[in-house]
Amino acid sequence: MLHIIDNFPIQQSFLQSTHSGDTLILKEDAVYAAKQEYLKECLIKRTFAHLNLCVSKADLSLRNIAHQELIRGVAVIDSFDEYQDYLTQDIAIKSCN
Repeated sequence: MLHIIDNFPIQQSFLQSTHSGDTLILKEDAVYAAKQEYLKECLIKRTFAHLNLCVSKADLSLRNIAHQELIRGVAVIDSFDEYQDYLTQDIAIKSCN
């Protein structure tokens, strides 16, 4: 399932409801959740381990977040076409705002 999230912090109950292999696209303020310093909590670290995390390059730039600050394995979406590719890969979309 594809989840598009644009707020921060991300609710722990939402993360617990995700399934292995789900894709999270983090946009707007939600890109802060992809920073390494956010992984201090074990629950979040275990949860993120089974998800495909993607962040918007534009939102990273607007918030002055460098690629080096991101969690290992996070995909950076840098074009509208690439974003559309993610949307067409998954039929079910759940937006958590």
